[in-house]
Amino acid sequence: MARFLVPKDSGLYHYGSDALDGDPDKIAFEEPVPVELQLYRPQSGFAGGAPVSSQHMPTKLRLKGRKRKIPDFSNQYHMFLVNQRFLDVIERFQKEIQTFPIECFWSDGSPAGSYFFFFTTVLLDAVVREKTTVTWITAGRSGLWDPQPGGTFTFDKARMGDTHIWMDPHMAWKWPLVSEELFVALKRADIRLFENMSLHPEI
Repeated sequence: MARFLVPKDSGLYHYGSDALDGDPDKIAFEEPVPVELQLYRPQSGFAGGAPVSSQHMPTKLRLKGRKRKIPDFSNQYHMFLVNQRFLDVIERFQKEIQTFPIECFWSDGSPAGSYFFFFTTVLLDAVVREKTTVTWITAGRSGLWDPQPGGTFTFDKARMGDTHIWMDPHMAWKWPLVSEELFVALKRADIRLFENMSLHPEI
C-alpha cells in the first residue's frame, strides 16, 4: 500500500525564506535527465525522481517570521526541508536518496539550525492501470494521471520491490509516494508535520 507524502504547511508553520546564496530558480537535474523528467524541474514534484545537480543549490536560508520550532519535515522553495530525525527514519528503509545541507538563520542573523533539502532519486511507475480509477490524460511525453478526490490508485507490489519513497513519471508535478511501512515509521517517530493522505492498495 502507498500514500502521497505531503507537508502540512499551515497555520504557525507556513513561513517562507530567503536564499542567502545559490539560485533556487536555476536548480536542475543532473545530466542525462530521464526522458520522463525533461519537461520538469526537481521542484515540480517536491522530491526530484532523479539525481539533482548541486549547482545553484542554496546552502544558507534566512527564515521569515518569528522564531519558532522548525518542523522535522516542511517545504521551502517547493523542496522538502528536513532535519536529521527525518533522514534517520528514511535511511532505515532506502538509500536511494539525495540531500543537500542547509544552514538556517533567523532574520536577526542568529542560527536557526542545520537542515537538508531532500530528494528521492527513484523514478518508478508502479501503478496497475486496469485497477486504477483515477483519470488518465493524454499529455506531455506520454500521459498524466489526474488525481481528483475519490479516485484510487492500485500499485504493483512486485514493481515496488524494496522501494519506499519514489516519484511516479506520470505524476512528476505532484508529490512523492511512500510505502505504508515508511509512512507508519514516520508516524511512530513523531515526525512533524505531514498530511494523513488517503491509502492506496497494492496487489
